[in-house]
Amino acid sequence: MKSTTFLILAALSLLVTGCGHKKETTSTPFTDTLFAKEADLSTSRRTAIVKATEKVSPAVVSITSQSTQIVAESPFFNDPFFDFWRGFFPPSYRKEKIKSLGSGVIVSPDGYVITNEHVINGGDDITVTLSDGREFKAKLIGQDKRLDLALLKIKGDSLPFARFFNSDSLYIGEWAIAIGNPFGFLLEDLTPTVTAGVISALHRTIRGENEDHVYRDMIQTDASINPGNSGGPLVNALGLVVGINTFIISKSGGNEGIGFAIPSNTVLKAIKEFKKYGKIRRAFWGFSAQNLTPSLRKALSYRKTGGILVNSVFYKNTGLKEGDIITKINGRRIFNTGDLEDITYALVPGEILKINYIRNGKTGKAVIKAKEIQFSETEIEKLSIKTTVLTPELAAFLKIPYTKGILITEVSPNGYGARFGLARYDVIYRINNMDIKSPEQLNRELKKRGRKILFISRGGEKFTLSFVVY
Repeated sequence: MKSTTFLILAALSLLVTGCGHKKETTSTPFTDTLFAKEADLSTSRRTAIVKATEKVSPAVVSITSQSTQIVAESPFFNDPFFDFWRGFFPPSYRKEKIKSLGSGVIVSPDGYVITNEHVINGGDDITVTLSDGREFKAKLIGQDKRLDLALLKIKGDSLPFARFFNSDSLYIGEWAIAIGNPFGFLLEDLTPTVTAGVISALHRTIRGENEDHVYRDMIQTDASINPGNSGGPLVNALGLVVGINTFIISKSGGNEGIGFAIPSNTVLKAIKEFKKYGKIRRAFWGFSAQNLTPSLRKALSYRKTGGILVNSVFYKNTGLKEGDIITKINGRRIFNTGDLEDITYALVPGEILKINYIRNGKTGKAVIKAKEIQFSETEIEKLSIKTTVLTPELAAFLKIPYTKGILITEVSPNGYGARFGLARYDVIYRINNMDIKSPEQLNRELKKRGRKILFISRGGEKFTLSFVVY
């Protein structure tokens, strides 16, 4: 019995210490079994989200935009006790460097980078940093405030880049992965972070607090979009970009699962326009329409759901007539004018709209090619504004009531026009007792001394503005 015990102990000793001069190991049958199980699990851990992240992350970049602003400083700060003395002691001014941080994604191996316009707005020094630490000075190729997109160019070859997915093919409920650099470089790590969720909704319209900016046809997701994520990609489970992360809606300031991204199809059109023209050209589809009220449906004997009524046609040979009821555009059902605005929001010249309509109870089809909206601007020096002649087409495109006159296209923030309360898209249609037909005519009248009364239309509401020219 003792000899048997000795042999067993000797065998165990050999297992633990090894034989001869072999390297020692701490491995045991028990730990080997654990590691084997982990190896077996590793395959299942590499989910579609992991693979998609690995595929896209190298193309996600950090963007730093630096601008110079003039800041006014008062010796009395903001204390209301000194309000009386402020007029005697004007403020001093100094230049201040302002930095904004965001994300972007490389979309081609030669260094084109797409991001949000608000990430680089006003920046005169833009730096793009890759996840491997390389830094590049970026050139601004084009930007568009309305779509909130900007295209940058960095010098490089064979750079990692992301590919796009057709956002019109998205499913509500499919995986959505937001990748970016939250909080910029505060985390002292260039590796992009990842949050996962689903596509919550499609074709969302969101208005700004003052309704001065409208985002249309947006993708909604519950994947967290945190500060610094703006401009980064929203990716599907295939590792393809379906949108550009833009903003969240939050009452607390933190993520509440309501984030929005610009669809990839809109982004691709913008990239093409920026590369070729340095801007996004505006296109008009040649007609305007209105929602169908219950009384209109009854008068037209139209009892189906959805549809919008064509009320004006501006271009010849469109195939449409006033009174037609549009039911589909490019295969998408149309329920109200908001659907039309979603489809035409990012429309560019040359795009085709395939329209299904009903006319006098019979179905028909029309094909419309969008045309570029072209107009020349003239500066009104006395008021520091830019204007153009307002046409019915331009009014329909901008969705403002048509009034004969000139349209204000830009207002200098420090000019007399801004001080008097003039705003972009106001229409000046009369000065004193004279109808205004051109910017040149208004310039001539403003060179004459005396009291001037401007008659203005704003969103259909009319008002006057009086001042004296010396």
